[in-house]
Amino acid sequence: MKLKRLIFGFLLLLGINFGAKADTYFPYPIVPDSISVFQNRCDYLARHFWDFCELSKAFSAKHKMAKEFSVYVSILRNASMDSALIAAKTFSKKLEKQPADQLFIAECAEGLLYSDTAEVWIDELYLPFAEAVVANKKINKASKARFAHQVEILKKSLMRGPAPSIPYTTRDGRQGNLDNDSAQVLIVFFNDPDCDDCNMARIRLDADISMTELIKEGRAKVVSISLTEPDEAWKQAVASYPESWTVAASPDADMNIDLRLGTPDFYIIDKNHNIRFKHLTIDQVLDVTRQLKKR
Repeated sequence: MKLKRLIFGFLLLLGINFGAKADTYFPYPIVPDSISVFQNRCDYLARHFWDFCELSKAFSAKHKMAKEFSVYVSILRNASMDSALIAAKTFSKKLEKQPADQLFIAECAEGLLYSDTAEVWIDELYLPFAEAVVANKKINKASKARFAHQVEILKKSLMRGPAPSIPYTTRDGRQGNLDNDSAQVLIVFFNDPDCDDCNMARIRLDADISMTELIKEGRAKVVSISLTEPDEAWKQAVASYPESWTVAASPDADMNIDLRLGTPDFYIIDKNHNIRFKHLTIDQVLDVTRQLKKR
């Protein structure tokens, strides 16, 4: 029923009338008929969604605000990214003098856009809500600590943004850094040698013919990074990893890059050292290598 109301509210906002009274907490804005393109209608709604909501009083019913915020996020997801970001920042700014409410909205955004409960992760869209909490001096440090950590890591891990610096130690004891690794396609495999899923992903990647040929051609490179200390036990655990890979350990890698999935996790970095894809499964990685091999 909750999902049904959210869908109904979203469609109503777009101007689709079902001849029933809307179950909304406050009046929704009406999109001018002159705006006919779907994304443009969402852009308009992103800017005007809260126009008829008295924010100073609305949070007395937090469960209702949470529901309306879910509708709002649906609109932002369908708006152009530029409009969505401007709208999110503007809305967060309006809550600056309501620190408890701003924190509540950030927690809602976390559930909808960042956490494992989210239907989809949209880091760029989540950041304005988290950043607003971090910047608000009226919110105590303990309450903002989680958001501050998320902001720091996400800013280093944005799609199409530069890959972060990750120092590591290779299995032969050399010091290295992801900064110095490059290829047309750089596959970074974050793993734990004691993780069964990680070992299965490693075996499949090593056995993939397209991947093997791309490495031989110099078009691809695999950097395997274990989130552990480079001790003797680790060296023994990774002794059977492919010789053609850079096999390394970096116990604090998750402090420099977004690894909220845990391990295994794959990133693909392009020739300009920008993050092309992140949080890929082994199936998705193999799809990428096969497509690259066809070119």
